[in-house]
Amino acid sequence: MGDTNLVKLLVLALLIGCSSPAKPRPPEVPAAKDDPTCPLLVPGTAVTAEDTADGPALVFVTTGDAAAVRTRGQALAAMHNERKGPSEDLGMMFTIGSTASAADVEGGVRVTFKGGQLDELQMHVKHLTGATTCEMH
Repeated sequence: MGDTNLVKLLVLALLIGCSSPAKPRPPEVPAAKDDPTCPLLVPGTAVTAEDTADGPALVFVTTGDAAAVRTRGQALAAMHNERKGPSEDLGMMFTIGSTASAADVEGGVRVTFKGGQLDELQMHVKHLTGATTCEMH
């Protein structure tokens, strides 16, 4: 009986000595809001502004899924034209009275704002450069 207690005590000492305190979990990163009007949510996508004969345009090109970028570009133009969406979303940020249209380009989409201001689009591009979301705060 004495040896059994000694073995139990030894096992308990080993368990206590070998255990370590629980490691804290890294903070959870909230998932990005899936905005179907945001071409930048497609991995590998970048945006530039350009002046076209029809008005200033945002051009989204990707090394990823070009069809997804085009779908989101069409939705961006529709949001702008309908003026329906959250106020912080990109489609709601452009000059009221301008109209948007989307056209396929190699590797992505061009969203042109007829009646828009090129300097306004360039300002938005500066905010969006390197971004992975279209939320404007």
